Amino acid sequence: MKTSLISLLLATASLYAQSTRGSIGGQVTDAAAKPLSGATVALVSQETNRKYTTVSGPQGDFLVTLLDPGTYRLEVDAAGFRRHVQELVLDQNQEIRVEVPLLPGKTSEQVTVTATRSLLRPDSAAVGGVIDTRQVQELPLDGRNFYDLSLLLPGVVPAAQGSAASVRGSFAININGAREDANDFLLDGIYNGDPKLNGVAVTPQVDAIREFEVLSSTYDASFGRNGGGQISVVLRSGGN
Repeated sequence: MKTSLISLLLATASLYAQSTRGSIGGQVTDAAAKPLSGATVALVSQETNRKYTTVSGPQGDFLVTLLDPGTYRLEVDAAGFRRHVQELVLDQNQEIRVEVPLLPGKTSEQVTVTATRSLLRPDSAAVGGVIDTRQVQELPLDGRNFYDLSLLLPGVVPAAQGSAASVRGSFAININGAREDANDFLLDGIYNGDPKLNGVAVTPQVDAIREFEVLSSTYDASFGRNGGGQISVVLRSGGN
């Protein structure tokens, strides 16, 4: 009985998956750059109109986690200050930090920030890139296999001629010199590897893909199993 229970617990543990979600946080300050607590912070998904709300803490900090990839509208309100509105694009696994300086004025007045954020992720040491929805839908694909678009990223090359996967006609790549069977594949955070050659188990239709990320090196401990690249795919979800 005890042996069966241990086996069941081990099997359950293997079901946990890496998250494909990100977070948006930052600090709210006043015109003198002093932290502003008690400000109402709202994040509205532009695609689904889902709204997330929180309140800035004693140091003006706020954080909203477990966010799906997409475009969000950040709205910050506080008594005696103008409303701050800013559009943010969140990639999968990305952590965005925003500085929100509120200007004195009526709450009916609004400051809209339209500046484009840098593509760099200063809070992460991971090296890699994201193939977004526009690239997946508009770039030409031979054979309609969206995984081929990963070859657009630095350090990603096709498998060597005569390798086990290339002989079978399967999709295979080498990332940063690692073996073709050293990569890890995820689909909405769930392991999606073929146990025989450690390639892709399930390849969804191109029209079902939201975006996918290829991490080539120095990714964090939430990724494991293999020492090569981490290829994480996110499927499209419902709309507004």
